[in-house]
Amino acid sequence: MRSLLIGGLWLLAFSAGASDTLRVGSRLLVSGDSATQVRQLLGRPVRVSHRRGSHRRGVLEPASERWLYRLDGREVTVVLVDGKVEEIVQRP
Repeated sequence: MRSLLIGGLWLLAFSAGASDTLRVGSRLLVSGDSATQVRQLLGRPVRVSHRRGSHRRGVLEPASERWLYRLDGREVTVVLVDGKVEEIVQRP
């Protein structure tokens, strides 16, 4: 039982984490910030991907952009909807 708990914690520590904030030096990028603010803090993304809006099971998923950055050995993806930060995903 103990090894299962330790294994679960280990997996959690190294899995991707989604959050609504990212510290960049002494500044914070937060959900709701504009695409312009993202560019000012992080610069030009390594890759930009676009997702079209869709209707699934009666739920409208809005169009979005995913901006990929590589910062200090980790991958950071900023998800933008209508030009605003919706989500920040960090991977080791």
